[in-house]
Amino acid sequence: MKISKVTKKYFSDWVILGQEFWPRHSAEDIKKDFKRMLDSKNERSFVCIDNEEPIGFINLAIRTDYVEGSKTNPVGYLEGIYVKKAYRKKGIAKMLFKEAEKWFKTKKVREIGSDAMVQNVVSQKFHKSLSFKKGEILIHYIKKISP
Repeated sequence: MKISKVTKKYFSDWVILGQEFWPRHSAEDIKKDFKRMLDSKNERSFVCIDNEEPIGFINLAIRTDYVEGSKTNPVGYLEGIYVKKAYRKKGIAKMLFKEAEKWFKTKKVREIGSDAMVQNVVSQKFHKSLSFKKGEILIHYIKKISP
């Protein structure tokens, strides 16, 4: 297995993995977001390749706005990490994260933020295994207004 920066070579596979991870998002929205990321200097994505097949990814960003719980600026942000079900519990997500840390260090980032849904206990355990500490806990609200 190897970790590689996402390039046009892996774009279609990355989009498919993205659809598996974010099934509520349309394929077009994911393609649009991933295309923007591919062209960005402040975003980076890596894929894990096994026998020439992408089996997981990590999406990263450098945020200059406030990141809850951070004390520095800019802050690296783990936007998403996904590994196909058949490959989980094999250290692949940790390999992807180590590559993320290397990239963030080249960008002079000193903190990495991330988030997880309150009900996603698996993600919370994963973050804890990487030495993340809980920051602020927020509840988001939406109110519709009539036109």
